[in-house]
Amino acid sequence: MRERDRLLNFIQPFMKLDPHVKNNYDYEVRSLYFDSNFHHSFLEKKDGIAIRRKLRIRYYPNFMKSDEKFVFIEIKKKINENVAKSRVYVPLESSINILDGNHNEAKLFYSKASAQDKNTLKEIWFLNKRYNLKPACIVTYKRQPFLSKIEKTFRLTFDTNVMVRNYNLDLHFGGGSKFIVPRVICIMEVKFNNIVPNWAIKIIQKNNCLQYKISKFANGLEKTRTFALV
Repeated sequence: MRERDRLLNFIQPFMKLDPHVKNNYDYEVRSLYFDSNFHHSFLEKKDGIAIRRKLRIRYYPNFMKSDEKFVFIEIKKKINENVAKSRVYVPLESSINILDGNHNEAKLFYSKASAQDKNTLKEIWFLNKRYNLKPACIVTYKRQPFLSKIEKTFRLTFDTNVMVRNYNLDLHFGGGSKFIVPRVICIMEVKFNNIVPNWAIKIIQKNNCLQYKISKFANGLEKTRTFALV
């Protein structure tokens, strides 16, 4: 954590806290990940498959402005070193039903959706049906996000208290049973579209930051030790 705090001092002239942060520090992220009975998403990650997709429902409990809660159903796509997301914004209480293209709630939501959301829903339904996806685990953490004051597409995020659980797969509840990384470790993610700004490269190098590829989903499942290959 000391390394993170030192890094924050360096980036302060170039970056600002994401305005979504209401308490001037961080917000909570909860993600419900899905996988097949044969753990295809987990195995694709561990085997380093260049082109892969995984399905999750992401919930930001600190952002809710009314009694009705909303989530993003997302497909996260990895194509070599490039990452992209397709997502739709849906009520939390309906999210599981909307995953099933044959459910009446899904059909009603589709009928009112934008053209872009309809395309995303078709992709979600195809992936869900092809692999017969089931809830696998919930990953939770606190995120401190920063936006560049200069480059609009450059972000740094700092994730702490990264935990996983494979029971009570209900996004209404936070927390987990296992730490994915030790409590004293902070995961910094560098997010950009094309290039990392020179000032950011110099700061990262000066602070001896080590690049380490980690999947909260795959590492989290390993921590729970509940998957068995058949």
